[in-house]
Amino acid sequence: MTLRRFLVLLGSIALAILLLLAAADLWLLPWLVHQQGEVLVPELVGRPQEEARKTLEDLGLQWVVGEEVAHDEAPPGTVVEQDPPPLRAVRRGRPVRVVLSRGEARVEVPDLVGLSLRQSELALSAVGLRVGHLARSFDPAGALGVVGQRPHARTLVSKGDRVDLLVREGHDRVWHRMPDLVGASLVRVREQLARARFDIRRVTYRDDGRAAPGTILDQWPPAGSRIPSGGSIELVAASRGR
Repeated sequence: MTLRRFLVLLGSIALAILLLLAAADLWLLPWLVHQQGEVLVPELVGRPQEEARKTLEDLGLQWVVGEEVAHDEAPPGTVVEQDPPPLRAVRRGRPVRVVLSRGEARVEVPDLVGLSLRQSELALSAVGLRVGHLARSFDPAGALGVVGQRPHARTLVSKGDRVDLLVREGHDRVWHRMPDLVGASLVRVREQLARARFDIRRVTYRDDGRAAPGTILDQWPPAGSRIPSGGSIELVAASRGR
């Protein structure tokens, strides 16, 4: 026998062994499990509740719901976890515990009426919400702070949603001319604006190859705009990461 024919014969034997193993995995193992009164646990994750339940009952397994959890991707009633895992051989009648999705995570809007703007921002952040549109009114004789909100307290909303606020202040405003802050140090500007009782609503950062970290690159409102005392200012500064 030549070396080439020997190698061909050896390859044929190896292929036959692989085919036998595949056949055993597809037909022989399930048959043996069935003969012994056992079944393989099916894959349930991602299936609707009723479909998954019927699949288990057809195999003689028990359907047990452990809990329902919030899930941002799986629709309500979809299986998101199971125990035992798929392809585990178990006796007929064995309970299979599943966890179902109750849908997108929802949070309750807190009651913000009577809080200051800063307290409201913290309360919303604590439950994954943000301040949306902000309106201000002035009434020296009335209660100060948040006097209205939308959505109302205890409304269920999605995480990341915004809550609009109406804030009452106790005096009419003094208007100022917005200075040019571009090129200044963020640390120094923070101090100056705090002394002037301005509210830095947000600071974002971006890379800039020419400016030192912490240098202000942009501002809102722009320089020269009229802004009331206590008004909100947004800044863009050079990245702190370099």
